[in-house]
Amino acid sequence: MGGKPTLAIQTMGPALFLLDKPLNGCNYSQMMWLALAAQLSLPVPANLRVPDVRAVFSTDDFPAYLQAAGVSRTVYTRTTVQPDGTIQGCVAEVSSGDTKLDAYTCAIIVRRARFLPAKWTDGTPVYGVIRVPVSWRIGNGPPSEEEALRSTVPDLELSVNRLPKHARKIAAVSLEVAADENGRVVSCGEYPPAADSPGRHFPELIPIACEQAMKTLSVHPPFDPSGKPLRSVQTASVQFKLDH
Repeated sequence: MGGKPTLAIQTMGPALFLLDKPLNGCNYSQMMWLALAAQLSLPVPANLRVPDVRAVFSTDDFPAYLQAAGVSRTVYTRTTVQPDGTIQGCVAEVSSGDTKLDAYTCAIIVRRARFLPAKWTDGTPVYGVIRVPVSWRIGNGPPSEEEALRSTVPDLELSVNRLPKHARKIAAVSLEVAADENGRVVSCGEYPPAADSPGRHFPELIPIACEQAMKTLSVHPPFDPSGKPLRSVQTASVQFKLDH
């Protein structure tokens, strides 16, 4: 039996922090990076009804050999979009363990997706990097939100003394970060969820997530054809867990 690729943005790269502070309020430095983040944006799919590159997939794409074997796999994709909106390339940032499936997944993205370019903090076009998992899952339905979060290693994992009232055991937020050519994050904002996104939304956690991303997160920069590293806007994910 086939299944759809998941549509919850989840990315990876472990780190652990302990926070013991209010979940709201901004200091002056936070206000500065929030202002800078106002104009930055990731590459936007230009030919899809939702702002998620995984919308290019359908159940018809499910590989027959995976269905026959009853095997589920996840490919963590990294798609680099150039300042003119064209795709420079797609790779498996974390392999599914099946190189054929890795290549097949990226080939669909490259063949079908079309983008408006990413924008730097001043609104100018810049390289963008979209890092999302595509899950080829065999089952009776998608995993629960908590199951999906527990199976994912985020970019940052933060321990807090309390979570928002409507959160469960884990709360996750997605970010769009501007990083210089060395991979240092210089600006950060929320990656807005789609209007019909099934996940919970925690805007009150964005200031903490961005504060820690600015302090500690380093991303891999894209490179031009000569091998020169470049500044970029990239996806990042943060999970919050209770510290007890």
